[in-house]
Amino acid sequence: MTQTAEDVGFDSVWISDRTVYPKDLAAKYPDEFGLGKADPSTQNVLEAITTLSYIAGATTRVKVGMSVLILPFRHPVLNAKMLTTLDVLSGGRLIAGFGTGWMPEEFAMMNADFDERGSITDEHISAFIALCQGQEYEGSITSTAGMTFFPRPLQTPYPPIWIGGNSKAAIRRAVRHGDAWHGIGQSPSEVSSTRDAIGILCETEGRLPSEVAITLRSTLVLNREVLDEAGQRKTLTGSPQQIRDDLDQYQDAGLDYLVLSIDQPTEDDTAQAAFNFAKLANL
Repeated sequence: MTQTAEDVGFDSVWISDRTVYPKDLAAKYPDEFGLGKADPSTQNVLEAITTLSYIAGATTRVKVGMSVLILPFRHPVLNAKMLTTLDVLSGGRLIAGFGTGWMPEEFAMMNADFDERGSITDEHISAFIALCQGQEYEGSITSTAGMTFFPRPLQTPYPPIWIGGNSKAAIRRAVRHGDAWHGIGQSPSEVSSTRDAIGILCETEGRLPSEVAITLRSTLVLNREVLDEAGQRKTLTGSPQQIRDDLDQYQDAGLDYLVLSIDQPTEDDTAQAAFNFAKLANL
């Protein structure tokens, strides 16, 4: 599939991050999973960094990214080591998508602090930025004083950092620490509102809005309309013309980059949908 994506013109390939999840996931989280929503089996993913290393070796051009890596489950120095290694092995193709995580059961299993996940994520990002530039880092959960870190990433000063999440905290984190905000499933009108919010925050933080890209991950369902709870067609579902119109609306809303989860029953169907989308999007 990744080679197909590269061949038909996609810019990047992505993987999400999930370690464990409750067996009764749809019952526990009916707003996210179940009939007409995400299939719980979509959480059966391979480990992100390992898989992206394999994908990087099987491709030559596409960027490789995680949407998104749950930072509180990892040690910041080892995490930085793995990510800079991936950037080196991929020839400088890593996009570092970072997030806090959201599922309490997963945090409990990983012995991670759910309540402090925001501050832990901030420290991870600060440590990553420092270590990539050969600087020592001193924080509340780790210190590299007097230590040497290797390797440096090929991308300088560090691989692009995309901050995932639709919450106000995630948007603030993107403006303070990120090269991009990476939302999930927003409509064009919601993307427009988020873009405006980022513009206001950039003014407060002394950044230009152009320094924080607006990116989104959403699900593509070709040739089948999926309805939301109000009975309205979900964006990026339906006929090729409907999806082409959706793409135009996203562009008008200020979206810079779109990451697609392609909802198809088999690998062959997914490859065909990727080809069809590439054609209608003029990739």
